[in-house]
Amino acid sequence: MPTRTTPDRWAAAGIWVALLLSPSLFAQPSPEPAPLFDTHLHYNADQSEAMPPEAILEMLERHGVEHAVVTGTPPETVDGLARLAPDRIVPFLGAYQSRADKTNWMDQPGLPDRMERQLDTGNYRGIGELHVVGRDNDSPVLERVVEIAAERDLVLSIHGDLAVIDRIFAIDPRARVLWAHLGTDPDPTVLRAALARHPHGLFIDTSVRDARLLDDAGKLLPSWRALFVDHPNRFVIGVDTFSLSRWQRFGEVTAVIRHWLDQLPPSVARRIGRDNARELLLGPLQQDTP
Repeated sequence: MPTRTTPDRWAAAGIWVALLLSPSLFAQPSPEPAPLFDTHLHYNADQSEAMPPEAILEMLERHGVEHAVVTGTPPETVDGLARLAPDRIVPFLGAYQSRADKTNWMDQPGLPDRMERQLDTGNYRGIGELHVVGRDNDSPVLERVVEIAAERDLVLSIHGDLAVIDRIFAIDPRARVLWAHLGTDPDPTVLRAALARHPHGLFIDTSVRDARLLDDAGKLLPSWRALFVDHPNRFVIGVDTFSLSRWQRFGEVTAVIRHWLDQLPPSVARRIGRDNARELLLGPLQQDTP
């Protein structure tokens, strides 16, 4: 969930206009668009008041989202979704009971014990999204949460900079991390170095950064294309419904994601759009998976 100062909000207006005018972006969809696995959705209390679980599930179905990682504030908001669609919803345990916890969770010594009790009661596949800044790298709460995730073989969704990522793997090399938003300041060179330094447990989601990947004509920038092609097994996609308006624009965002995925080799697009997340969160793919 990006902070108010970091989300692109389609900041490159020229890119967004070009995409809207692109004859391919909103062309008549194919009967069976490639399924997506969204690894970064939020379903919070205020959103659930406006959109019941049934509406969320219908939206995922309509836009070809085969599976979706969903977390919530408070965590209980995801329970209804998971009960209604256990084969589609991949629940992550949110650490926050309220929005205020986003900035002070690492100062709550009782949080790890609470999270362990909650993990014992649900079929969670991960923890997060956790917002961490450099000054909190040495937090004992962060250290214990990383240990809990590693002990339980859970994925950590982390919103932070490279120093945070390095710290997590220093705490426990067994960690598996979904680094949100291509990092805090997306740079292909930095991401290449991070992937080389953490070759087994680090995966990166592209949520809210789609406009950063494209030039003014809506074409995938060469540096990003090369990064994805060179590391096809390490990236995943996500819409990041950090606000109600993101749910309301869900179709627009998934269309842009498909737009840049379609500019990659089909095998790479398939891995980033779905297969990497399936293998990370649901286990090895079956041999007959298309």
